[in-house]
Amino acid sequence: MQAFRDVVRGWLGKTMLGLLALPLVLVGMESYFGGNSEVIVAEVDGHEISRSLLDKAFENQKQQLLARSGADAALTDAQQKQLRERVLNSLIQRQLLLTSAKDAGYEVSDATIQTLIQSTPTFQEAGKFSPARYAQVLSQIGETPATFPDRAREEILTSQRVSGLLMSAFVTPVELDQLSGLDSQQRDISYAVVPASRFMGQVQVSDAQVKAFYDQEQTRFSRPEAVSVNYLTLSRDAFQAQVKLDPAMVKARYDERVKALSGAEERQAAHILIAVDDKVKDADAKARIDALAKQVAEGADFAVLAKANSKDPGSAANGGDLGFTARGQFVPEFDKALFGLAKVGDVSPVVKSPFGYHLIKLLAVKQPAIPSVAQLQGELEKEVRATQADELFTQTVEKLDAAVYESADLQGPAKSFALTVQTSPVFDRRGADGLWHERKILDAAFSDDLIKERKNSSALTLKDGTTIWLSLASHEPARKLPLSEVTAVIRLKLQLDQALTLAVKEAESIAKASTTVGIPGAVAKAGLTLESKSAVTRREPQLDPALLRDAFRAAPPVAGKPQATVVKLANAAAVLAVTAVKPGPVLTGSQRTATQTMLGENRGQQELQDVLGYLRDEAKIKIKETKKDTE
Repeated sequence: MQAFRDVVRGWLGKTMLGLLALPLVLVGMESYFGGNSEVIVAEVDGHEISRSLLDKAFENQKQQLLARSGADAALTDAQQKQLRERVLNSLIQRQLLLTSAKDAGYEVSDATIQTLIQSTPTFQEAGKFSPARYAQVLSQIGETPATFPDRAREEILTSQRVSGLLMSAFVTPVELDQLSGLDSQQRDISYAVVPASRFMGQVQVSDAQVKAFYDQEQTRFSRPEAVSVNYLTLSRDAFQAQVKLDPAMVKARYDERVKALSGAEERQAAHILIAVDDKVKDADAKARIDALAKQVAEGADFAVLAKANSKDPGSAANGGDLGFTARGQFVPEFDKALFGLAKVGDVSPVVKSPFGYHLIKLLAVKQPAIPSVAQLQGELEKEVRATQADELFTQTVEKLDAAVYESADLQGPAKSFALTVQTSPVFDRRGADGLWHERKILDAAFSDDLIKERKNSSALTLKDGTTIWLSLASHEPARKLPLSEVTAVIRLKLQLDQALTLAVKEAESIAKASTTVGIPGAVAKAGLTLESKSAVTRREPQLDPALLRDAFRAAPPVAGKPQATVVKLANAAAVLAVTAVKPGPVLTGSQRTATQTMLGENRGQQELQDVLGYLRDEAKIKIKETKKDTE
């Protein structure tokens, strides 16, 4: 049975943990894929992707990006649009992989799912699987014990499909030498930068050019609908100090704890496993376990037989000893047989599980220690106080919600409940930092009830348990920015574009002149400085990315003479020449092994992308973007 536990410590276990983290921000109360939303943004071979799912996945990715970037980070409109497109593409890819896995015959048994669930630490208390904890966690992520196994199975199937593609790729020693040689190659370069700013005084942009650009690029010069809201918040934590502890509730909570512990005995078991696999057929395994059962019945030493015959690598060396375990830790067949044994020393009949055939011996029974009230006093009081605070919080939310509903604004309810009305910054439908990125707040803030009817919102419960009420403070309809507000920005952009064109022409003239006077002479004649760098690698951090890219694309010296090429940069042009090409260091030992592994993984990623491309070409995919989806 140790093998059971080893499985969940690998990639399947990681998949399960990832599956638990994702729904907290992605799934909510709808199913993991598809959902029942009336707005569908995509279909993949008939499988629907809802707008709600896309919104939640987008918010998840957005918050992860912002968290990595720092507290003051923000995404531009263009970045948010690009991120939203990537998220939708990832949801489409997931469905493609899931369908592909099923078509390829991938399967995950009910027993495997159950073992994974029972072995997941999130579902355990004191190291043991807890059905109550399991139900509680699933409730928090919008799942139930009835729906979660199927979703877990889909996630594992998808992971299996990806792993199969990634692990099948490899790089031969010859390819390793070729690829590592190219990757580690070093180049000596010379370059001169022609800044666009050098030509800014030579360019003129007319009002007509500004107007033409403004007319052609309408989407650039619009301001989306925006609002500011007044709001009240009520936090669950604020009610802790208001609670008067009820001793009767503490005693009742202790009695519940004792009752639960009384039925939580642990049993120490030993077993002999004859596995059924590609090498051992079912009938042969059954015959072997029957023979061993006969020997046990005739008085043979169980531990000796286990050491000699059991195929469970985790317990065989210890005479089959599995240690102490609580009910529900093993697959159902095994668990039922173990806890069905009447007394210490009893051996079960032959038991069949998904892993093969077992004989199970009960070695010991351990009843849980029952702590005293005094030992649990602090913990119990904390739990009861939290329960009482929750009840008080719930009652207050109901009363405040009714008051807000009946009021024309939030001022009256705020005064009645000793709260303060606050005002948000102005934000559009994409949200803003703080509270203003949560989807349910955005939906309420831009609802007709708030904007057109000028009604207060109903109570909105956020992810951290805080409850918030909104009323409209200000509303700015979407509008096109007038030319007068953007003229200066457009003029500067057009000037930079023209100046960059002149910089490229200057760089081309220098490159042409270098064929007769050499690169140093041509650069000096243009009044520029020639920079040189030696042993440049493909990961040189101090070079402009475009310059570095072309440094490894440019031709090497011909007959010892460098060849000039022109590189267009963001706000400049450059004249570039490769003066020498040098082989990189030769890989040996562990470096060679690590590089071969890395290149194999890179190839696996490429093969995965190729398969995804094929699946996408073959699938019937409909993208149904709405205005809001593309904002």
